[in-house]
Amino acid sequence: MAGFNHFGAIASALPQVLGEIVKKTALDCQANIQGQIRANGQIDTGFMLNSVYTVTSEGSTYGQAGSPPGDASLLPEVEQPDNAQTAYVAVGANYGAFQNYGTRYLPPRPFFEPGVEATRPGFEA
Repeated sequence: MAGFNHFGAIASALPQVLGEIVKKTALDCQANIQGQIRANGQIDTGFMLNSVYTVTSEGSTYGQAGSPPGDASLLPEVEQPDNAQTAYVAVGANYGAFQNYGTRYLPPRPFFEPGVEATRPGFEA
């Protein structure tokens, strides 16, 4: 039976593998949220669409496709997580919440939660 216990090697590789799954899921979620914005017809200038970004322990897509950081319409970037098993997907456009949840004068056109829910089956698989 000696030599068949690989639990130590598996356990030491687990954080890296889980980190890759989290990163892929976050990028898929970003794409699904952007797809929902397109499906809702919420593209005027493309600013909100391009402001959707992902932050992982390896880096961020903040400002890569949208306006450069420092734009008055762009919210501050979410802090980078300190471990590979955490990732954030956010919308940098300062009016994103109004589009998603609506206002007194604007009906809600949800894109964030539907994008997250569209990601769930792939993550669970």
